[in-house]
Amino acid sequence: MSNPANPQAWDGAVNLRDLGGLPLDDGEATARGRIWRSGAPEPITPTGWAEALDAGLCAVVDLRNAGEIAQARDLMPDAARPGEIATRNSPTEDPGDPHFLQACGPWLDHPRSYAPNIAMYPHLFAAVFRAIADAPGPVLVHCSAGRDRTGMITAMLLALTGVEHGAIAEDYEQAFRGTTHRGGIAYDVERGAWVQHPGETWTAQQLDVRVRERRAALLEWLADLDPAAYLRYAGLDEQRIRSLRGRLRQRTGQQSSEQAGIPAGPGS
Repeated sequence: MSNPANPQAWDGAVNLRDLGGLPLDDGEATARGRIWRSGAPEPITPTGWAEALDAGLCAVVDLRNAGEIAQARDLMPDAARPGEIATRNSPTEDPGDPHFLQACGPWLDHPRSYAPNIAMYPHLFAAVFRAIADAPGPVLVHCSAGRDRTGMITAMLLALTGVEHGAIAEDYEQAFRGTTHRGGIAYDVERGAWVQHPGETWTAQQLDVRVRERRAALLEWLADLDPAAYLRYAGLDEQRIRSLRGRLRQRTGQQSSEQAGIPAGPGS
């Protein structure tokens, strides 16, 4: 079981999905309208942002680095979003760190980068999850393509919530298949530099092979991951961990929503 294509596709949004509808370990499913994942939001049109507001969106957590954000603004200088949507920039990496580039550079489009990434920067990951926990309502989490950094964060959140690992892998697969043709900034290991990448042109068979490799790596990482223990180690307090764990859980009534750290609203 996995979350189907989001029927609320916001006009212009790239690789957008609601994290609702995923199977939990207690037989229930994650709540819809609480957290979305996507690629960079600059292409979202005014109509799309209006649709996002109608869906209840009130906060955005941007996982991109400063250079990526600047490049996106240069490419789409007219991109804008409603002032009532708060944005928090909270990157998961230091693109100039030689240790990061050595360990993760060859695997930036692969879950093999996740374990060394979270080991290097617990303070950055604590900041990401603090931003999600502190959001007053529904949240959009995104990077550039909406695939690996977003996939890493949402996989940790879904695992913390109690989503079945197979469903987390399916969610990642949907994101990976949805972005292979898109270009962006990538690290060239041979040149030792960040470069503009045109995207991939794999055959269906080649794509299937890459998906299988990445699913296996993701499941291996999840099997070794204790998200609550990691977040405690990173410095996140118990109240926020409880809030994160409950944010995607189905709850009824204002009291239950307040206990989860979110207001009652769309998807409650």
